[in-house]
Amino acid sequence: MALALGVVVAILGPVLRRGYVLRYDLVFVPDPPFGAMVWGSGSELPRAVPSELLAVGLSQLITADLAEKVILAGCLALASVGAARLAPVSHPLARVAAGLGYVWNPWVYGRLHLGQWAVIAGYAALPWAYSWVLGVLRPPPDGAGPSRRSAVAGGLAVVLGGPAMVLVAVFTCAPALALARQWRAVVAGTATLVGLTAPWLLALADRGGAIDLDQRGISAFAIRADTPLGVLGSAATLGGIWSRYAVPVGRDQWPVAVLALLMVVAAVWGYGLTRRRWPPAAWWGLLVGAVLGTVLAVLPAWSMGAQWMVALVEHVPLAGAARDSTRLLAPLALLQAVGLGMLVQSMATTGARALAPLVMLAPVLLLPSLAWGLGGQLETVRYPAEWSTVRAVVNRDPTGGSLVSLPWSSFRAYRWASGAPMLDPATRAFRRPVIGDQDVLVGQDRIRGESRVAERVAAALAVPGDPGPALRRLGVRYVLIQTDQPDAAEVESRFADAELVRRDGTLTLFRLSGDGYSSSAWTVGIVPAVGYSVLGVTLLIALSYPAARRRRVLLSGTFCRRDRQ
Repeated sequence: MALALGVVVAILGPVLRRGYVLRYDLVFVPDPPFGAMVWGSGSELPRAVPSELLAVGLSQLITADLAEKVILAGCLALASVGAARLAPVSHPLARVAAGLGYVWNPWVYGRLHLGQWAVIAGYAALPWAYSWVLGVLRPPPDGAGPSRRSAVAGGLAVVLGGPAMVLVAVFTCAPALALARQWRAVVAGTATLVGLTAPWLLALADRGGAIDLDQRGISAFAIRADTPLGVLGSAATLGGIWSRYAVPVGRDQWPVAVLALLMVVAAVWGYGLTRRRWPPAAWWGLLVGAVLGTVLAVLPAWSMGAQWMVALVEHVPLAGAARDSTRLLAPLALLQAVGLGMLVQSMATTGARALAPLVMLAPVLLLPSLAWGLGGQLETVRYPAEWSTVRAVVNRDPTGGSLVSLPWSSFRAYRWASGAPMLDPATRAFRRPVIGDQDVLVGQDRIRGESRVAERVAAALAVPGDPGPALRRLGVRYVLIQTDQPDAAEVESRFADAELVRRDGTLTLFRLSGDGYSSSAWTVGIVPAVGYSVLGVTLLIALSYPAARRRRVLLSGTFCRRDRQ
């Protein structure tokens, strides 16, 4: 607990107060409704299923800004404690080294910078999931098997990270089970993952099952060299994220890069010492998973590899989950964290014990910019009052129809939010489906989104004149114009015949009157209900199985003792 508390305070200290942390994918809104995005029934690809349900559900119990901090802190705490428990060490410094090594690295920095809290949740689950693997390969003497906490943290949190982190979990856990020929565990683990991902899979099937990804996204989101060590050196030191803004300060300097590489070499050497403490299949399995993930991560960095990845995405279902390839470095991060803990354990119990604290703190010393809110980049803000007013007006309307958020751009930059880029919060603020731009601008490349509904709306907006009639035919009821964004005045002037509902502060709301709307507002469909029901049943089975198994073992032991008597 001390390790978890220290990590949370050191990284999130300046934002552990009231207010919202808003940047890139990290978007929480006040009083979020259980809208279309939660159930995967909106126009966009259901990437936020089921993570958005956790965010919205927790926001019903406590205020949304506190829910955001609880989730962020919980992810970092789970990651550090999980790695500390997984490492086969006993010395306190060694456990802290493993926990710090897993949390304090460029991989976590990049994901925090981009606000990808769900991806960090999946990352945090990996050590807990691997502890389940160890429990299968080397059951405790009492036969109790993997703990319930491992089942909860290692199962549900994995699927919060979406298909990409589920794939990472497979890379991490499957090789060890396969090498040990634990086929029953492989089947059970596969069935559990399928059950836990049922909301996403069924939401995707409800869309027709097709994911038409822009091929340019393979190269745009590919790993890149962010150190003088090239692509391979950047990957080995857990960097290489596609966004140059998400690179920690100093990684482009030779001394920092060389020291980081030396720490990686030392951690890998320490992982070699783990071979004497883990079953062979567990040791080789994590190594195979780390190598496989790293190879696939660096593959798109070269033209031939990018072509192979394009072919893979075109012909293999859900292969597009690996488009942001640096996420596949997570198994390597877990291997290095375990190795760093083992290295400090060896140093603390030998003549090099004076160096053990320095090695333990090496991740922090090499990456000081992760501390205190990414060096002050994270801060808390509050939404203007007009957001609550407009949201209440729209949500009270029982008539169906969607809402279009303008100007047409996937990201926003608000003066009241310090100008940090962020996804449009309107997509999470309303019960009815919200249609916005799904394209993503990476450098000079515009990567096409996956929403065909958004494409039809964009085509209607591209036609000169009043776009209101065309939007009505597409089922649009409301148009929200955020007047503090570029070109907002020009966009607002085009809606000549729309009914002005409110012009309040930085928001202008129009209503498109006409026929053809449903008589009631949007409701949860049968497909999301079935998906989450399957997830709930899977969780109940996963949680009850260890307890049932433990009772069977205790009862059999009791009967054996009676027989001997």
